[in-house]
Order: sequence, then structure tokens, then C-alpha cells
Amino acid sequence: MGTERQETDVRFGNAVRTRRAQLGVTLDQLAETSGVSTAALSRVERGLLSPTLRNAIAIARGLGCELMELVERDSAEITRAGENLRFFDEVTGIERLALARPSPDVELLSYTVPPGATSSRFIAHKPGTREIFHLLAGRLEIHTAREAVTLNAGDTVTLRVDSEHWFSGVGEETARIILIALGP
Repeated sequence: MGTERQETDVRFGNAVRTRRAQLGVTLDQLAETSGVSTAALSRVERGLLSPTLRNAIAIARGLGCELMELVERDSAEITRAGENLRFFDEVTGIERLALARPSPDVELLSYTVPPGATSSRFIAHKPGTREIFHLLAGRLEIHTAREAVTLNAGDTVTLRVDSEHWFSGVGEETARIILIALGP
């Protein structure tokens, strides 16, 4: 087993043990509520067993929390330049970089939009979802079912995106965007 995987198993096991101790729950009680055997739970807590996704979710539910609460790191998570998940549309020339996802309902993205390029039409997100666009350079038009707004470099707008939406680079300069998507 690789060192990184061992560290992940130890972190997960420590998180399970800590949460169980906070709740004052025994291994036997957690086994009963999660459906995972006491022996397996003991090995998970000691970092000796990497649980399946199904068992990890069951353990989290047995502890009354979301799986994300048990796998989040306490320390800084750094994504170095060039390590971002990158999507590039060959037809439009639009580039999207996934910068960070600190929680399931928050995402930080960067877009580069050539002049005249139009994004695909994004489907409606969950009701209450908002996106914050901050334009670093260029000009950008953003369209939703409710409105269309034009941003210049330095402008910021917060929009409800629970309807179809898209954006276009306008003007002669490439638009550079920082986008924060906030779930409900």
C-alpha cells in the first residue's frame, strides 16, 4: 500500500474515532447503527483497513454526519500551478480551470473567454444556487432567463442560476473571469 493511501486511511480512522468519542458511542453501538462489523470498525479506526465507499458512507451515517465531514483535511490544501483540472473547448477556445472545491456546495473556477466566444448553455442549477462572476480583464455578457448583464474589467455580479444560463466574450480583449458557484 502506498504512503499517501496509508496516510488517508489513518486520517479517516482518526476522524471516525474522534467523532465516535465526541458522541460517546462504543464500537459495538457504531457497528449496530452502521451495519459495519465491530472488528472492521476497529481496523478502520487504526488505519489498518481502507473501507469501501459503501462502508464509509454507512460509518458516516452511523455517526450522524456526512462522509465529507470525515474526509476533509484540517490542513491547507494547495493546488500548484498546472495541477488544476482543466477543460478546454477546441471549438470556442474557452478554457475552464477548477481552482478549488472547499465543500460540495462551493466551487472556485477560472475562465478564459476569447473575444466573440460563447459558452455552452449551462442547465439550471438547484433553486437558490448563485454564481459570483468577477471580471479580471476584457468584457463579458452573462445571460440568464431573467436578465443579461455586461461586465467590464473589475466588475462583479452575483446572479441566481436556477435557470439556463451562458456567457459571451464581447469587445476585442480576452475576458478573464473568476467564478464562485454557491449552492443553496
